[in-house]
Amino acid sequence: MENIEDKIICECSNRTIKEAALIFYEADPNLPYKKAKKLVTLCSNGCCISPLMALFKMVKEKNIDYKKISFLIDEQNRWLKAQ
Repeated sequence: MENIEDKIICECSNRTIKEAALIFYEADPNLPYKKAKKLVTLCSNGCCISPLMALFKMVKEKNIDYKKISFLIDEQNRWLKAQ
């Protein structure tokens, strides 16, 4: 089984949860979510909004729940496939 941190959070940029968290950590702490999201996704699409927004908030709180992020990714993928 793959490590949860290595799960892809954004299909557009092919970034993992770990990579996205690192980008959020290294970004200006005053940067709003919308601009920080573009650093991770490299696009303006809203396809990964739920897990990314949750990760952004967790990084700001310095407490990442990888299982919750993984769950949000799975839920989002199920929803996108149902469309």
